[in-house]
Amino acid sequence: MQLTRRDFLKDAMFATAIAGLPDWATALDESPPALPRFDTGTYPWHWTPPARSGQNDAIITVLNRIAFGPRPGDFERVQQIGIDAYIEEQLAPETIDDSALEAQLAQRYPTLKMSAAELWQNYPQPAPGTRPDPKTTPQQVITELQEATLWRALFSQRQLFEVLVDFWSNHFSIFIGKDQVKWLKTVDDREVIRRYALGKFKDLLLASAQSPAMLDYLDNRLNVKGVPNENYAREIMELHTLGVDGGYTQQDVAELARAFTGWGIKLPTRRAGRLDATGAGVFEFDPKKHDDGAKRILGIDLPAGGGINDALLMIDVLAKHPSTARFLARKLVVRFVADTPPDALVQRAAEAFTQTEGDIRQVLSVILHSDEFKHSFGQKIKRPFEFVVSALRALDAQLEDARALARTLQVMGQGLFLLPTPDGYPDRGTAWINTNALLARWNFALQVAANRLPRGKVNLADAMKNVSARTVGEVVDFWIKHLLHRPLPDQDRQKLIEPFGKASARFEMTRLPELVALILASPHFQYR
Repeated sequence: MQLTRRDFLKDAMFATAIAGLPDWATALDESPPALPRFDTGTYPWHWTPPARSGQNDAIITVLNRIAFGPRPGDFERVQQIGIDAYIEEQLAPETIDDSALEAQLAQRYPTLKMSAAELWQNYPQPAPGTRPDPKTTPQQVITELQEATLWRALFSQRQLFEVLVDFWSNHFSIFIGKDQVKWLKTVDDREVIRRYALGKFKDLLLASAQSPAMLDYLDNRLNVKGVPNENYAREIMELHTLGVDGGYTQQDVAELARAFTGWGIKLPTRRAGRLDATGAGVFEFDPKKHDDGAKRILGIDLPAGGGINDALLMIDVLAKHPSTARFLARKLVVRFVADTPPDALVQRAAEAFTQTEGDIRQVLSVILHSDEFKHSFGQKIKRPFEFVVSALRALDAQLEDARALARTLQVMGQGLFLLPTPDGYPDRGTAWINTNALLARWNFALQVAANRLPRGKVNLADAMKNVSARTVGEVVDFWIKHLLHRPLPDQDRQKLIEPFGKASARFEMTRLPELVALILASPHFQYR
């Protein structure tokens, strides 16, 4: 079987990532405590798949799709103001005050606001054979970006914005472990993904194309006249715009690569043995490296002498192409509605994309206000990132930092910015549901419910301090409502009661973590 370029990239980068992980992603000041484990002999394996009940389905769907699950009080607020009002509020994040969170982030993670030059200068690559303080190396830059990403998902009031940042980070996926990307991805996150997440797609595409992190990751800084590198040209068409069936050919890839020759990065230099990063880490176009000959791409003739405008013109063409409208509309509907997206909604979203010249906010409005969206309960499964964050939000977890969570996501297979290949983590449930993945989820649920999360605290008793529930049935019903906000089928409610005695028996509160963990581990919480 022929090894494709992407397969090779995956193998090579995965080896690099695994070799690098002990340095930048797994170090904790203390070892995680020994965790209790689910007893597979008593765990209720056979649950009823979540189905629409008509009771609160639409509200919980909204809070699990355009937010990372409800925190205490969120469900009641949406119930009070209405679903459409909440959607409109979240579609205008600039009107939501998140200043307290931003102040926290600035204090906790100073690297977030640094330029690439400052990051290079302040967090240099350690010399071989040395053991510097990890807080002075690229490890710290990566750790802070991972933690801040989790912190925002957990605590931001601008939940839809954070969901979109996750979506676009995955769409324009960049592996943070490659070459210079360790210093460049933080700037990409700030200046590309976050700046344009709800703007015009063309602006987002152009910013990504000129992002030093992307230029380094997909090798376009090596793309020069006479020896074109096709990596970025292929991925901008296949993954970022047209889609694999979007109507381009291998010849179009080769010609587009020529159009992108000369697009590179200003890198640091070494002078007298010292790193000089002055002005480094920014996009630069070198006309001497550009192939200025005539080109024909997607049926469009580019005359000789176009310079940087060759690629700028093609970015405009790709952003407005009908295949891009369909590809992105389908991908957004898959993200927010269903693994098998309703064709009629995809068509309406694609039309909105075309009519508004790629206005992401307007396309989302069509999707989120649709009946297909509001009636799509139980058609999406939480990926590890969504599961971990939603569990902590549901339990109102208090954290000192998020480093242990970043490590947990690696174990679950969705390490932040750690996917070696550019195709992004899959957004369909079948990719995430297997024996090992489910065991990891179940044991995380038990870890959190048992208040054994490193650097974090969950207080289950606080949630019940003003509650009169005492019997097994009453306590089970309280936590079903508290975590799921909708009733369970009788047979699944009974599965939660049976391990703790008869419904009328007094509930032994020392076993509360087991009950909470069982609910978090059930399909009723795993679906979003």
